[in-house]
Amino acid sequence: MPVASVGLKSMSLPEFGEPTVMPLVARNTYGARIEALIARGAKSGFDAFAIYGDREHAANVAYLSGYDPRFEETLLVIVPGSQPRLLVGNEGWGYAEICDGPYERVLYQTFSLPAQPRDRSDALPDILAGCGLKPGHRIGAIGWKPFGAGDAGFDETTLDLPSFVADTLRTLVGNKGAVVNAANLLMNPTDGLRALNEADQLASFEFAATFTSQGLRNVLQGIEPGMTELQAARLMGMNGLPHGCPSHVVGGKARRLWLAQPPPRHHPAW
Repeated sequence: MPVASVGLKSMSLPEFGEPTVMPLVARNTYGARIEALIARGAKSGFDAFAIYGDREHAANVAYLSGYDPRFEETLLVIVPGSQPRLLVGNEGWGYAEICDGPYERVLYQTFSLPAQPRDRSDALPDILAGCGLKPGHRIGAIGWKPFGAGDAGFDETTLDLPSFVADTLRTLVGNKGAVVNAANLLMNPTDGLRALNEADQLASFEFAATFTSQGLRNVLQGIEPGMTELQAARLMGMNGLPHGCPSHVVGGKARRLWLAQPPPRHHPAW
């Protein structure tokens, strides 16, 4: 049999270029997602949904509405037959308007940062009742963590919403109603709604991922012996887009802890 010939060659990374047009998820796509959640929820006996989000846990609200909360918390209330209501604080009010999602904004200043005005919004029970939530309703509460069989001591009534929101929902529906963790309707990896992505969502992901790839390429091409982590990180040239994961450069002993932030070392990392 012929012996394979192996040669070592120097290869350069291909130049993919960067996109110039940002693809957007259409407003009617968000509307279709909401309708799909309502239909899925009806099969599970839900009368309405309350979807909570904050800076760290924004994906479910963003998936349904296009609104990605920044400094404040938010609550998206969905009742079949009514316009979804998005509860936002002071700083989220204008931002929610330009996001132009399929919702009606409701000012709820308790979601605002501490020491900001809280004198222009109604109490949470009144707001939720105005959204269409009623005693006896079975509400699907969606935070960011579905609890499964392996989570000892928890069941479907275990919620990961803030207590002031969860307690208010429970009080509103009363003894004849229920507030149930419904995160799996969106997040179950097998049949959750978020397991499937539309073409425009994939295009949006790819747009952001291209810049991330280019940032890594910039580091690989520009890194030099003697650089500190901060000097190497500047090579990424990030453009202000939200990141899908923490982006930083860590070397030395801290490289085993990839979530560690690079300290301002004065000695070289390489």
